[in-house]
Amino acid sequence: MDILIGIVIAFIIIVAGYVGYHASQNTDLGGHDISLELEVLNTNTNSIQTLNQVVIKSIS
Repeated sequence: MDILIGIVIAFIIIVAGYVGYHASQNTDLGGHDISLELEVLNTNTNSIQTLNQVVIKSIS
């Protein structure tokens, strides 16, 4: 039984190493564009500020 557990653990380590190596070599994934997120966040912030001004004016 100990041999089977050892084989399973070795298999998991080998697969994790292969997947990690393969993921680190794949460079054509497109990347992460933070400028788009900042643009969306800025748009949402402006919308929230405008909505707050409308609500404050309607309450006053």
